[in-house]
Amino acid sequence: MHRYLPTIALSSSFVYHDNAFVTSRALHVVNEINTSATYHLMEAFFVHQERFYNAQTLKMSREAVLDQVIGFASNALGNSMQSAIKSGFADSKTGTKTRVSFKYGCSRGVYGTPFFFVNGFLLPVSDDAIDYDGWRKIIDPLTNKQRRYPLSVF
Repeated sequence: MHRYLPTIALSSSFVYHDNAFVTSRALHVVNEINTSATYHLMEAFFVHQERFYNAQTLKMSREAVLDQVIGFASNALGNSMQSAIKSGFADSKTGTKTRVSFKYGCSRGVYGTPFFFVNGFLLPVSDDAIDYDGWRKIIDPLTNKQRRYPLSVF
């Protein structure tokens, strides 16, 4: 993903379980701080997603879950980011971005994972394990064509 930053939009997690909104918002917070760290955090959330399932956090307050997410993100990206991540949750823009990305997914018919979109179009991919070269084969032809037509033409 680093190859295409900052021209890609942030993905949204599937926010139908209680803590997905907080984890998705953490991605928006981190994206505001350091765009190159966003996908690293997303991968960390997917690897350790069971830590944030409803059953594991059922008896925790919303505040405690938020603290756990901030701590997890800080550990994944470096503890020096903890203060900035915590402050990012106080910024209403990150909450708005999280809601908009979720609503966009709903408007596109997203009902589960994984769904992959490029330029707003659903990719007819049945395998969620697209590797780097696979993504390059999908995205590079689109960006190479775009380079032939500079924005100043429009």
